[in-house]
Amino acid sequence: MEDVVLKMPSADVALIMQFASRMGWTVENRSNPVARFIEVCSKNKPSELTDEEIQAEVNAVRYSK
Repeated sequence: MEDVVLKMPSADVALIMQFASRMGWTVENRSNPVARFIEVCSKNKPSELTDEEIQAEVNAVRYSK
């Protein structure tokens, strides 16, 4: 699987979402992986989630290829 970032007018997003659905692709907002990480970690170990862990995840999502 390969990640691709597209920037497009908001009016075109619905068309791309429909096309992606028909192709069996997964579409996510760029912020979703970090939000999911924070949500999962806060449910599993709320007192152990550190700022460093959050920053490491942000860096991994933002700067990974």
